[in-house]
Amino acid sequence: MPETNAMLQLDNLFIGYGSGTLKKKQKVFGPMNMEIRQPELVGIIGRNGIGKSTLLRTICGLQPALGGFVNIQGSEVRHIQKSAMAKLISYVSTDQVRVANLRVMELVSMGRFPYTNWFGKLSNEDRCVIGEAIEHTGIKNLLFKLVHQLSDGERQKVMIARALVQDTPVIILDEPTAFLDLQARHEILRLLNNLSRNNKKLILFSTHDLSIAMDEVDKLWLMTDEGMYEGAPEDLLINQVFRKLFLNSAIEFDEKSMAFKFRRKYTGNITIRADEPFFSMARNAMERIGIETVVNALSDYTLTLNRNNETTGWYLTGKNINSNFQSLYDLVAFINTRITQPIQ
Repeated sequence: MPETNAMLQLDNLFIGYGSGTLKKKQKVFGPMNMEIRQPELVGIIGRNGIGKSTLLRTICGLQPALGGFVNIQGSEVRHIQKSAMAKLISYVSTDQVRVANLRVMELVSMGRFPYTNWFGKLSNEDRCVIGEAIEHTGIKNLLFKLVHQLSDGERQKVMIARALVQDTPVIILDEPTAFLDLQARHEILRLLNNLSRNNKKLILFSTHDLSIAMDEVDKLWLMTDEGMYEGAPEDLLINQVFRKLFLNSAIEFDEKSMAFKFRRKYTGNITIRADEPFFSMARNAMERIGIETVVNALSDYTLTLNRNNETTGWYLTGKNINSNFQSLYDLVAFINTRITQPIQ
């Protein structure tokens, strides 16, 4: 493998399962040729089953590559001893810690295992690193709680603190926002962004929360059936790479709303005259009932925002309809009940 200054490099990497002869091995994904040269936050996106978790485990050395190489700071993963690997990569899996009567402080302190002696005795340096990790992750109020009493969001912050205590240049997380509510998902990705920038860490994580990741990551790795793509989220938008995520699927990535949506068959169209954010709200309500929003084109109907300092209303015109509505809910109800023929 050629020498490199990259923090992480994938060289013609094939991932999968199996052992013995190549015929008995099951390839999941590859080849991959990717490189990360500096501390940054990188998200991995792809459909279920495409190999995101397998890739992360292969990078960590938890399962062997089927071909090619993984290089961490100039060393091939397959040649790195476990004790040395523990000082290069910390890994947060989707598995929950299930140990009775284990307190948060004890769990976080376990992250110092690569540096403590046989008795696990903490030095002053260890305690300093632990204190900084607690401060960075904002879990000081949780230290004496039992781990099984934590919410999912709290538990994830604690696991990130444990990874930070391990003091590795690379932190890898498998679906860190899984099972979290909307606020917690935003908080976790904002935390990872801050840790990457302030602590100079390369943080690589898999996620399905593309709309949130778009606001936080420096780079995305997209695993698609056509291969692997990488770039800043905005570059991937410009190059329309997100459309490759779910080819021949009922789901598509809507670049206007920055979210995944079902592909719709529209029964009509409408022009919306409103400024943001009201335009997007009205468009979403119309598309939900199968009416496409068009711009700079003739349409069947026109919806106009009527707004003053106290009220917000909507005015619908077209095909013998001239009606005012106090809310989008009332408008949608009118279309569903009063317009008996599908809008063509």
